[in-house]
Amino acid sequence: RDLSDDNNAVVTYHNPIDNVTDLAHHFFARCLVADGGKGVVPYVVTKKTVFKWQEGFWVAMKEVFDAHYKDKYLAKGLLETVGGELPHLISD
Repeated sequence: RDLSDDNNAVVTYHNPIDNVTDLAHHFFARCLVADGGKGVVPYVVTKKTVFKWQEGFWVAMKEVFDAHYKDKYLAKGLLETVGGELPHLISD
């Protein structure tokens, strides 16, 4: 890539699968208190055509959600519009 500006930033990250549990706790806890404490529906999105490891990502996210957060989201009524489950969207 040609960097033509005087100032440039490159952002990369390494997110090994064993960090997904911590990511899930952070994500679900924040969604639960977003919008002034009302909470928002968390959506997990994976891309179907890129990495096979994303299935493990989804499984880990779902396990954390079900074990630690699902009841809290149900109590707030946040899963009523998504069938009572954590939404998983597959993007192209």
